[in-house]
Amino acid sequence: MIDNNITEIRTLIDKLNYYTKKYDEGKPEISDQEWDDMYFQLQKLENKYHTYCEDSPTQRVNYQVINKLNKVEHNHPMLSLDKTKEIDSISAFVANKDYVAMAKMDGLTCSLRYLDGKLISAETRGNGTIGEDILHNALQVKNIPNKINFKKELIIDGEIICTYEDFKYYEDEYKNPRNFASGSIRLLDSKESAMRRLTFVVWDCIKGLENDQDTLVGKLEYLADLGFTVVPMYFGTKNIQTAIDQIKLKSKALSYPIDGVVFKLNQCDEYNAAGRTDHHFKGGLAYKFYDEEYETKLRDIQWTMGRTGVLTPVAIFDTIEIDGTEVSKASLHNVSVLSDILGKPFIGQPIWVYKANMIIPQISRAEKPELKEVLGMGFDYPIEDYLITPNVCPLCGSETELKDNDGVVTLYCGNPQCQGKLINRLDHFCGEKGLDIKGLSKATLEKLIDWGWVSSFIDIYKLENFSKEWKNKAGFGEKSVERILEAINMSRKTTLSAVIAAAGIPLIGRTVAKELTKYIKTYEDFRYKIETGFDFTVYDGFGETMAAALLNFDYKEIDDVVDYALEIEEAEENNNSQSLEGITFCVTGKVHIYKNRNELKADIESRGGKVVGSMSGNVNYLINNDNTSTSSKNIAAQKAGIPIITEEELQLMFN
Repeated sequence: MIDNNITEIRTLIDKLNYYTKKYDEGKPEISDQEWDDMYFQLQKLENKYHTYCEDSPTQRVNYQVINKLNKVEHNHPMLSLDKTKEIDSISAFVANKDYVAMAKMDGLTCSLRYLDGKLISAETRGNGTIGEDILHNALQVKNIPNKINFKKELIIDGEIICTYEDFKYYEDEYKNPRNFASGSIRLLDSKESAMRRLTFVVWDCIKGLENDQDTLVGKLEYLADLGFTVVPMYFGTKNIQTAIDQIKLKSKALSYPIDGVVFKLNQCDEYNAAGRTDHHFKGGLAYKFYDEEYETKLRDIQWTMGRTGVLTPVAIFDTIEIDGTEVSKASLHNVSVLSDILGKPFIGQPIWVYKANMIIPQISRAEKPELKEVLGMGFDYPIEDYLITPNVCPLCGSETELKDNDGVVTLYCGNPQCQGKLINRLDHFCGEKGLDIKGLSKATLEKLIDWGWVSSFIDIYKLENFSKEWKNKAGFGEKSVERILEAINMSRKTTLSAVIAAAGIPLIGRTVAKELTKYIKTYEDFRYKIETGFDFTVYDGFGETMAAALLNFDYKEIDDVVDYALEIEEAEENNNSQSLEGITFCVTGKVHIYKNRNELKADIESRGGKVVGSMSGNVNYLINNDNTSTSSKNIAAQKAGIPIITEEELQLMFN
């Protein structure tokens, strides 16, 4: 009997070490929940039979350095914390002690070291003793200060993450924010890393404040004053569930990916006196939680198209209610993710759905046909119930193509004239991220295409020819058509950055286009550089991938519309006062002085300010004309003590 128990312990150790290795390689084979379930089972058996192996994940940190970055030895042990999924265990740990609850960030742990106010090293945790040198990329993370007002040595630990809001830009190519952040901060090319939307969140101070602050909360508040983004915290209550709920709310408002709540002793002397094992510090305990899963049944896989021809699988399932809203579909991102989660999908397949960070519907797991076969349970699904990856485009009927980009398999439509591509190209061209032509919604564009009036960018500026017929179409009228035609005419006079962004070049949005116009002043100069194979990597922030995207794009359609209809203002040197330099803003709600948020953002940036998409401790002001709003950003600002100002108040700051 004892031998059987030892065999079970050994089997669990081998499995956990294997899955950890795959996770560190960026190729996870099981979910966090499955890994933790095995971990807790192993921990229970080890404690019951007092059997501990040296290579058990309960006894050591199993992170491995596997890439080509330089290895560095840490100046302090970067151990993990013991963890539990039982609130009773947290209550027993905390007892009557002074503690602080903080978000358990779901990203890549790293340590920063400052000397005389200058950032001199940045390291990943690695195996807890030896990590990877990522200083070249840490210097490019926008909320990591390169210099601080602190003359002594300062060592801090924290997490590199990608917020859910920022991850929207990459979700078609990556499975989750954690993998994206981990891979991005490890890139060898710092230019490429600089373009990724990464955030550093600090959760501990290792050295530098021990003589000035005697609590963890005091240390973190001091670090916030130095300009660091500090982990969401909650303290001052003995109700553990209240602390967990508050951390969830704060993290959701900030769009932070988290997978639990960490409880640490707040008094530094108590924390240090608690000591450590070879595996974890004893002064803290991590409570691991999972978004609640709901079982439903798969009914279909629909394929949606982006403007570049990528076909994204979307799972359609029986409607379920999660957090008060009805959910019936969830993106599967690409063919690789579809295969990993569903295996060979079939109608009626049992699946489990959750809302990531209580926002984004995701499928966590599924009952795979292969599993039933292995267990000898039989397999009685008719062949017509299988949902296959289409070999023809569902929108135009042309052949599709599977492409493997660094292990990520994606489905493409090879037809350059595909109507799905056309609709999305036009929607981008006319939308806020392009020329911002009011009234030309995606639904309206679809009708214009169906009527045969629009098949390219240039046709947008020929719609005047159909005005009489248009005004008689169902759902339209004289005033609505005239407003759209007026908006089209207004868009003829535009800026170089708007045209470059409207073209739909992969990876080149409004922000990057504005960066280009710091160096390029005319469309003719831009096109000349493209034709002559200019090396765009000489510009700050432009890596090989972005340069290739610029050079390999087909510019015929945008060239035609520029020649036919557009009057592009020459990009001018920025002569505005830099009165907002060093100030970070976040914007929410409707605007009324500016035409739209993009115009507001451009004005702030032209005066040296910075605009971010989500709230954090690094934001100086939230712009919202309704300061009584109960939006998540307003709530986050109020809790963090961040001033909420109107557009009028902002303009006063310009002077």
